[in-house]
Amino acid sequence: MKLRLHGNTLRLRLNQAEVAQFSKTVYVESSVDFGGGAHLTYVLESSSTIETPRAVYRNGEVRVQMPEASGRDWVTSDRVGISGEYAIGGGKNLDILIEKDFKCIHRDEPEPDAYPNPLAKH
Repeated sequence: MKLRLHGNTLRLRLNQAEVAQFSKTVYVESSVDFGGGAHLTYVLESSSTIETPRAVYRNGEVRVQMPEASGRDWVTSDRVGISGEYAIGGGKNLDILIEKDFKCIHRDEPEPDAYPNPLAKH
């Protein structure tokens, strides 16, 4: 799972294996290790109590939740992504995008489990 942060935008991209895992367990976790015991964990999970995606940061963990019904539709269809705005207070929002990861068409790097890019020439 890839995590991308830019300003007040958070984006998660999942490859085919991660989407398959999410479809079974409604949970996917990844982390980056900074050494010295420091790491950042990021999680995607399903929730039956929300209507739009939300994210919370606590104790070195970014936890992103997506609505259960949207998650079921996303993993069983060709729908690319789910997006939403999460109010964080002070009149500000965190834009959240959860999407299937497509193979890059501009770089030659191995991405064996990425989804075929619909823009790639056959």
